[in-house]
Amino acid sequence: MRKSHNASADTRRRALAAYERGGRTKADIAALFGVSTRTFYRWWRAWQKEGRAAPKRGHGSGRPMIFVGAAADRLRQQVALAPDATFAELMERIGNIAARSTVCRALARMKLPHKTKRSAPPGKTGPA
Repeated sequence: MRKSHNASADTRRRALAAYERGGRTKADIAALFGVSTRTFYRWWRAWQKEGRAAPKRGHGSGRPMIFVGAAADRLRQQVALAPDATFAELMERIGNIAARSTVCRALARMKLPHKTKRSAPPGKTGPA
């Protein structure tokens, strides 16, 4: 059974304080506060290395989003100007500022249409 990793900052601080008081293992503290042992180990490591008892702020632990503000506006504008552009063409139009997968996720997040491939001409092996 997986346990939730969405504990509040207060829960994290209380769990760390309980462990520092001694008498219990990390596994005991994790079970007491309803988190996995792995989660408590991460909390403990962040406390020891960074002195941080609260979660990091932001939208996640990954990189900052590229397509916000002016970059998002430019992407929207280019899709409006050339809705049939392929990813390669679209990426070139916006200045190759991101990987194809990043552009794909941004388009999906903004609910913008996109074309994955250029339409091919009819094949020569079809009916005559």
